[in-house]
Amino acid sequence: IMDYARFNYVAQPEDKGVDLMPRVGLYDMYAIKWGYGYIPAKSPDEELPTLNKWILEKANDPVYFYGRQSTNPIDPRSQTEDLGDNAMKASRYGVANLKRIVPNLIKWTEEEGKDFDNLQELYNQVLIQWNRYNGHVRAHIGGVYESFKSYDQPGNVYAPVPKAIQQQAIGYLLTETFSTPTWLIDQNILQKIEHAGTVERIRSFQTTNINALLEPSRLARLIEAEALTGTKAYTITDLYADLRKGLWKNLYTKAGSDVYQRNVQRAHIERLDYLLTSKPTETSSQFTSGATAVNVNLSDIAAVTRAELKLLSAKLTQALPAITDVRTRQHVEDCIERIKQTLEPDGQ
Repeated sequence: IMDYARFNYVAQPEDKGVDLMPRVGLYDMYAIKWGYGYIPAKSPDEELPTLNKWILEKANDPVYFYGRQSTNPIDPRSQTEDLGDNAMKASRYGVANLKRIVPNLIKWTEEEGKDFDNLQELYNQVLIQWNRYNGHVRAHIGGVYESFKSYDQPGNVYAPVPKAIQQQAIGYLLTETFSTPTWLIDQNILQKIEHAGTVERIRSFQTTNINALLEPSRLARLIEAEALTGTKAYTITDLYADLRKGLWKNLYTKAGSDVYQRNVQRAHIERLDYLLTSKPTETSSQFTSGATAVNVNLSDIAAVTRAELKLLSAKLTQALPAITDVRTRQHVEDCIERIKQTLEPDGQ
C-alpha cells in the first residue's frame, strides 16, 4: 500500500529541475498507517484496541495534532498554511520578508518590451499574503483549543486560548494590520500599475479585518470564557479597550492622522454601530464556519458596545480642542456625530 522510501524522499542537489512530489510529513504517514496499515484481526471490533493504542501513543505529541478545518476556525492551531506554534512570531517574520520583497518587485519582474502585468500580479499576491497572516493571528482572539479525546484520555476537549496569547495577537493586529502599512504604499510600483485605488484597497483589507475581529460569534466566546474562567480570561472589555487605545492612539498624543488611520477609525465606529443597531444573530454552523450562536441584542454584546461608544465619544470630545490639523479635526467632529446618531437615532 505504501512506498515509504518515496514518501520520505528528500530532494538532493542533483535533483535540480526534477519535478518531485512534495514530501509527505510525519502526520500523513501516521494517518495512512492508521487507515490502511495491516492489523491481524478477524473483525473491525478486534482492530479497535490496536487503533486506540496508536492514538494514545501520539496523543501528547503536537507533531501529530490535527484539528478540524473550517473557514472560520475556533481553534487557531487548525488553520491551513499556518505552520509552527506561534502565529504572531511566524507572521512577523513573514511580514519582514514581504517588506524585503516589495522594493525588489520591479527589478524581479522587468522584461524588455513587456508591460507591468507581472508586477501587478505579484504585488497583489503580496497583499493577499499579508492578509493571510492577519487571519492566522486574528483566529486567536476568542479562540478555543479543541483537542479531541476519549474517556480514557485525561483533560478536557475544549479550553479558551490563554489570555497572554490573545494579548500577543491583538498587539500584532494593532501594529501590523491596523497601523498604516507604509511599506505597501510604494509609489514606484503603484504609479506603474494603476491610476488610483491604493487608499480604497488598504481600507478594504483593514475594514474586513475589523469586521471579522468584531463578529458576534467571536465576542460571544469571549463573554463565555469570562463566565467560565473569570480573571484568567481575555474579555470583551479587554478587546474593546485595546482597540480604542490602539486604533485611536493619536487622541492620546494629540497628533494628526493620515487618511489610512481615519479609514480604520471610521470602520471601527461603523462596526460598533452595526453590533448595536442591526441586532445581528449568528447561527451555529459547527462543522463549517466555527460560528457560535448568539442573540446580540439579548447578550452582553449590546450593553458593552453601547458603553464603549459612549466612552469613545467622550474621549473624542475631550481631545477635540487640542487638535490643530484641519483634516483630523473634521474627522473627529464627524466621528462624534456618527456616534451620536447611533446612540440617539431620534435626536433625543
